[in-house]
Amino acid sequence: MARWWLLGVFVVNVLIAARASAQAIEPPAEPPPQNGAPPPAGYPPPGVYAPTYVPPPLPPPEHPRRVFSLTIAPLHLVLPVVELTAEARAHDKIGVALIGGGGKYTDPNVSGISASVYEVGGQVRAYVLGDFRHGMQLGGELLYLHLDDKRLSATGEGLAIGPFVGYKIMTDIGFTFDAQVGFEYITARAQARGSTNNDKSIIPLLNLNVGWSF
Repeated sequence: MARWWLLGVFVVNVLIAARASAQAIEPPAEPPPQNGAPPPAGYPPPGVYAPTYVPPPLPPPEHPRRVFSLTIAPLHLVLPVVELTAEARAHDKIGVALIGGGGKYTDPNVSGISASVYEVGGQVRAYVLGDFRHGMQLGGELLYLHLDDKRLSATGEGLAIGPFVGYKIMTDIGFTFDAQVGFEYITARAQARGSTNNDKSIIPLLNLNVGWSF
């Protein structure tokens, strides 16, 4: 009998201790607030749940890739001669150009000479700084020129070749400016009324062109 009484007392003490332990445990916190409601007691502020994400800045827009430039030499119009240059993008650093023009040439130093003229030639350009769109170029030009004055029964022709350094600017909308300076070695021959004259010389090279790229 005493053993059962001691066992009962032991069980009652265990139940009392378990009840006291259960009361000492705090109830679980309420779920996180929704829809911007303030957090209940025991929850940290909303900013503590995750670090604030800052998106990286957007990269600058890429320039349009254009592969062909068509320009005109406005200084030649005073002769008047229309000279066009068509440059193709063979590589980002290489351009190949064709030159063609025609019009009339009047020599102010020689009275009576007013000859029709046409020219054809080409260029190879290497963009040592920048590229086809915008940069400094080193290159060479080969140009053939023919003049004909039927009133004086005179003709002339010349072949010029030489190096140049230049710079090209192309805007995003397509406007293009092209400038080149250098020198050329030229061989020329003229015929008038049965006589022929040959000459060789070195002349400056100056090209200032404006136009559009596509």
